[in-house]
Amino acid sequence: MDILRQLKETSLSVLPIGVLTIVLSLITGCMDTAGILRFLLSCILVIVGLTIFLTGVEIGITPIGGRIGSALTKSRSLILMLLAALMLGLIITLPEPDVQVLASQVHQASPSTPTGPLVFAIALGVGIFFAISLARTVLSWPMKAVMLVSYSLLFIVSIFSDNFFISVGFDSGGATTGPLSVPFIMALGMGVASMRKHSSEANFGYVAISSIGPVLFVLIFGLTANGNGLASVVESEAEAVSFFSILLTKLKETGFSLLPLIIVCLLMQVFVLKTPKTEAIREAIGVFYAYIGIVLFFAGVDYSFSQVARMLGEALIGISPLLLYVSAFLFGLSVVLAEPAVIVLTEQVEEESSGRISKRIMLATLSLGVGLAVTLAAIRTVNNLPIWMFLLPGYATIMLLMIWTPGLFSAIAFDSGGVATGPMSSAFLLPLAMGAASGAQSATLSSSFGMIAMIAMMPILLIEVLGIIYRIKTRKAGKGDV
Repeated sequence: MDILRQLKETSLSVLPIGVLTIVLSLITGCMDTAGILRFLLSCILVIVGLTIFLTGVEIGITPIGGRIGSALTKSRSLILMLLAALMLGLIITLPEPDVQVLASQVHQASPSTPTGPLVFAIALGVGIFFAISLARTVLSWPMKAVMLVSYSLLFIVSIFSDNFFISVGFDSGGATTGPLSVPFIMALGMGVASMRKHSSEANFGYVAISSIGPVLFVLIFGLTANGNGLASVVESEAEAVSFFSILLTKLKETGFSLLPLIIVCLLMQVFVLKTPKTEAIREAIGVFYAYIGIVLFFAGVDYSFSQVARMLGEALIGISPLLLYVSAFLFGLSVVLAEPAVIVLTEQVEEESSGRISKRIMLATLSLGVGLAVTLAAIRTVNNLPIWMFLLPGYATIMLLMIWTPGLFSAIAFDSGGVATGPMSSAFLLPLAMGAASGAQSATLSSSFGMIAMIAMMPILLIEVLGIIYRIKTRKAGKGDV
């Protein structure tokens, strides 16, 4: 990878967020000069971290995941493959920073909800459904059939769930698709698909199916948990924490996140993969790059992004709900461009589709989808509307459009919904909604949950529409189906 080119691309991705945030902060007066300087430092850390991380993914995490996927397929034991997928799903998810943050936010909104069992339910869901995603490839199950059955099951369970856990459940599906897990899951799935000699459709859908599990298991968890006593007030923002304190915390958290995966990879290298020494060293360096990059990325996000987002949300709703909605749309357009997993996915889509689905078109579609999603989520938060009013018709439309959407686009669409809900969504957009909830008379803290769920839904819908348009164009051009 050309690191200078990547630095340029990531800079252009983060720049719109920075400019928009500073302009709105000056308009609302919610940031002083020191606050703006802190935010600019955060932007620099996000850019540098994202650049280093993506370099590490290309030379380390992606090759390792592909090798493990190929090795599991060569074992010719479906049971062994599924057990390994279950274990890897648990290992990747349990220490995922986004999951831990979501669990703490849920506990803040509902003190009676324990964080430990909630995190385990989310991780177990990922492990089981990651195994299902690999079984889908090995046994040649149609992607559309798997998604239809899975989402039908989700909505059946949702009938018996309350609004709070529906919001938390769908949010958890997005929180599990973090910048560390997505590249590994996709690479491992593609490794399995390449050994099975399937069509390009089989290279996608692993993230989508894996993110269904947490939703289902959180809904089941909610049926047995005490969801009463929801908080109605957003607690005031804590004093600014020093940058070095945040950096040390992220070094430790990310290290614990990567350690189990590194141990598994080392064991696979010694007993199964036996990768040549030169390549193994190169991949180890790539993993180290990914570690340093994501530490800098998270440090930049936590240093100022979340605090500024919450202050902005409260200031914007204090001026005008319309200003909040317009700002939410613009932030949605911008934030998705800086998501690490989005960049990884769009590059893989362009490569696997031989350029038929360009990275630029994918980014534009995802950006519009997230912009619309954040706007709808802001409207829901301010007016304290039930989440099912948005998710039910949205996913019903998605299931209907699957009839006409090409298989490749269906798999990409559901993967896109997962990767769009990365750390920038949970660290910037969710706090924006929490800030708006604190300034809106009819809103409660619990009404801000569901933001990530909305972000996960809208890109699926728009990419399905994109797939239908591609199908029509290719048929008119006489090039067959997509």
